[in-house]
Amino acid sequence: VKAGIRMAGGTPIEFGVIGVCDGIAMGHEGMKYSLASRELIADSIEAMTSAHAFDGLVLIPNCDKIVPGMLMAAGRLNIPSLVLSGGPMLAGELNGNQIDLNSVFEGVGAEAAGKITPEELAEIEERACPGCGSCSGM
Repeated sequence: VKAGIRMAGGTPIEFGVIGVCDGIAMGHEGMKYSLASRELIADSIEAMTSAHAFDGLVLIPNCDKIVPGMLMAAGRLNIPSLVLSGGPMLAGELNGNQIDLNSVFEGVGAEAAGKITPEELAEIEERACPGCGSCSGM
């Protein structure tokens, strides 16, 4: 993306935004920040864009908090903006079956109920999220 911006005569500036992970925030005080983080994401993009007088944005979101936060920022700023999804994470594989993040959640319950061993849960965890992309729990 940055190379394309340069080839078009622009100056790309890359910056990140926060991303609250529900899987980590769940079950304690941190979950109060999950949906609220969308507003903070939009605010941070608006601050960077306005402070640096950007002419446009290329936004590459992937999470159910980051996508709306970036879209909110693009709408507020009213400058040319492209939104390019980073794409979903592919499913993993275990014993010939597709597994994903939801399989890990189910595995945690199964291990707590004594239906699978801690080693089997570790194998599910290792194989469920095999690469880059958005959380496969979406």
